[in-house]
Amino acid sequence: MQTATQIRQMLKQARLAPNRSLGQSFLIDGNLQRKLLELAEIDPRPAVLEVGAGTGSLTQELAQLADRVVAVEIDRGLYRLLERNLAGVGNVTLIHADALASKRALEPRVLAALGGPSQLVSNLPYAVATPLVAECLIQSWRVARRLPGAGTCRFDRLTFTVQHEVAERMSARPGDEAYGSVSVIVALLGSMTVGPAVPAAAFWPRPKVTGRMIRIDFDPAAAQRLADADVLAAVMFQAFGQRRKQLGSVIRRKNSPFEPDRFRAALHAAGIDPALRAEAIDPAQYLALANALSQP
Repeated sequence: MQTATQIRQMLKQARLAPNRSLGQSFLIDGNLQRKLLELAEIDPRPAVLEVGAGTGSLTQELAQLADRVVAVEIDRGLYRLLERNLAGVGNVTLIHADALASKRALEPRVLAALGGPSQLVSNLPYAVATPLVAECLIQSWRVARRLPGAGTCRFDRLTFTVQHEVAERMSARPGDEAYGSVSVIVALLGSMTVGPAVPAAAFWPRPKVTGRMIRIDFDPAAAQRLADADVLAAVMFQAFGQRRKQLGSVIRRKNSPFEPDRFRAALHAAGIDPALRAEAIDPAQYLALANALSQP
């Protein structure tokens, strides 16, 4: 475990500084790092993905616990530092890239390097946490459903630290102010465990917010109940894009992918009152609505 002093010295020698725009804060609390690893319950056989490897503190620990680690770092300076720090560690593959090719797709090089059953263990950069977690679950759904072109990379478990308010969004229930698209995706495709709080003082530089450890176990059986994740995503974009409007009226948007009569019929089939707003509809109802819209 690297201390704050060691990290400062490494960055100084490399003429680097933490990039606030990338959310770079390094975990310096060894006890909390151990708790993250305990929460992850790492199986050594599936590959481990670390996003935002930073200076390699967690990477080095993961390399001792797993047969293969794929460490992704978007910052060029930190990537070069990782190359030096991890030289000779033969079970770590370093990738200089954004782990997300887009908000709806993981970087192909990352998927190729992982190759099969995988697990995510990361101190996630707060800015990418929500789309990354959602896409890892959807990627796992694609593989579970054996969709063409999905490949073989399936995330059986995601364990990470994240900003407290992001953790709240992931665990939110209907009626909660934080309830949104990611709440639905997590509820429909996984089982979530809320871990310890992570105070701002556990990081350097100290962020303005506290964090939380989260573990999400992918549920293959639940994945089989969802007919089309793209349809679900489109439904939630419509619903939560105008979350204060009644669901029966949001379909009138000009850019809606759904024909109004068909959408109303799907609402009826799912047993959803058109007068309800997005925040009042539970994940099971969204599942039924998306499946009804997926019918030819």
